[in-house]
This record gives sequence, structure tokens and C-alpha cells, in this order.
Amino acid sequence: MDYALLDLESFRNKESFLVACQKGKNCPFEIKRVFYIFNVKKDAIRGQHANRETKFLMIALSGSCHIKIDNGIKQKIIVLNNPKQGLYVGKMLWKEMYNFSKDSILLVMANTLYNESEYISDYQLYQNIMKNGGGGVGSL
Repeated sequence: MDYALLDLESFRNKESFLVACQKGKNCPFEIKRVFYIFNVKKDAIRGQHANRETKFLMIALSGSCHIKIDNGIKQKIIVLNNPKQGLYVGKMLWKEMYNFSKDSILLVMANTLYNESEYISDYQLYQNIMKNGGGGVGSL
């Protein structure tokens, strides 16, 4: 399986919680890019693509959202609503993020720098690639 819900170790003192993400500890890759999604309109769907090389770690810092992961045949829906959990999504999995709560902030870390050419944004093309072997990735 090329996705996993990860429990992130948190540290608490009398004022707050702290969660640190680092390669080899709770992030299965070296982080090269970080971005976050917020103020998502009520019925918006984000993502709607697969990545040929990029792996992701997603954390709902605030609020909640649903993430649909799809390998072209099977689909799985994960609800992220805990800042002490992260969803690891491997390469060549179709992903859609939706049903964002009003206060949602989704942090996304990636193992690659942004490269538009490695995105597959046409679902039919994605399904055809996966039917023809898909490079041995994208299993659910």
C-alpha cells in the first residue's frame, strides 16, 4: 500500500503542543517543498491529479477535510481532523481534497520541488496509465 495514516509524536508543556516532522522519524522522505491550503470555498475540490514522482505528507493543522485516494480501480476516503496525524500519499495515486471545514488549514509537505510536467490532471489518462502497469506504483 502506498499510503498510510501516521500518528505524529507530539510534545506538550504547560503552554502548548509541538509536533516536528523530520525524515526518518515520522516523515518517510526528505522534505523539499511545503505549502498549505486554507479558505477553501464550501463545495471546492482541490487536487484532482496524480503525480509521477512526488510523495506527500498532509496534516490538517486546523479543522478538517476529506481526502479521496484512488489508484484507478479502488478508492479510499480518509478524514483528516487531528493535527497529531498525517496522511502519507505515495506517487502515482490520484488525490482529491474536499469537504473542508470553514477553519481548515491543510499543510502539505512534498519530496520534490514543483514541476508541472509530472502532474497528471486528466483522470481518463491516469486510468489508462494505471491499466498499463502504472510504473508499479499506486496500489491501494
